[in-house]
Amino acid sequence: MSPPDLVQVLDGLGQGVVVLDPGCRVLYWNRWMERASGRGAAEALGASLLELYPGIDTPAFRRNLKSVLSFGIVAYFSQRIHGQLFPFAPAPGSPEGFELMQQRCAMGPLREEGRVASVYLTVEDVTETVSFQRRLAELALRDVLTSAFNRRFFDRRLGEELERTRRYGHSLGLVMIDIDHFKAVNDGFGHQFGDEALKNLAAVCGQAIRASDVLARYGGEEFCLLLPETDLAETAALAERVRAAVERSPVRAFGRVADLTISAGAAASREGDGPDELLRRADEALYAAKAGGRNRVEASP
Repeated sequence: MSPPDLVQVLDGLGQGVVVLDPGCRVLYWNRWMERASGRGAAEALGASLLELYPGIDTPAFRRNLKSVLSFGIVAYFSQRIHGQLFPFAPAPGSPEGFELMQQRCAMGPLREEGRVASVYLTVEDVTETVSFQRRLAELALRDVLTSAFNRRFFDRRLGEELERTRRYGHSLGLVMIDIDHFKAVNDGFGHQFGDEALKNLAAVCGQAIRASDVLARYGGEEFCLLLPETDLAETAALAERVRAAVERSPVRAFGRVADLTISAGAAASREGDGPDELLRRADEALYAAKAGGRNRVEASP
């Protein structure tokens, strides 16, 4: 294949190709790189890649470049570690949630007369793949029905947040919530309606909490709210707001309407608490709320 033919092939690739001399000056810059960077080949050719993109000049990049030049091996830049090599904006139509294009890159040798004369750098846009992987990971942590976090994730976060309270001296709030007479809802309206009741509760809770808080479906009709940097009074106040909001939010589904109420137990971390101790106090408070007539909040003393 002649050089003009090769250039045509490289320009038609669906990934970036850059060729660098040993001093890291750009010898070739394909069409993909022009589109992704907004920088034409005329501007890039002859320029130092490290001057065009100073953020690339990292120990990892220098180390990989040296390995390719010295030993003729292929080096890789993992997306999991680096996120991206070049600070390119996501391509049109990319999934939301990314400020920069996610990239998988490789660097390898180009030889002339048996020696490494230059290096190639390939850049692959893996934003869509990364987005899909993140969605899969998120699904593994979520309750399928309500989209609240699941018990496994909650247990892990509870341990992490308690460790953070020990380190920084903050308080951690915990609310345990149970739908009142949920069996009667299922029996009287059907299990599909009961599912809508669970989703309704999760939605109300989600609107009441902060981004740093955790809503989890703890089991059946029981939910937990984990509230970092929140003392007992604040925890009980939030639980009361949720209780009142649920009472004002009847479940409407399948042409039927049902009022829903909850009972809640509020607790806050104490010095030396482990997960079991905090959960026990919140559960005892929840039991007291049920014993006291339901549709109420009790706080652990």
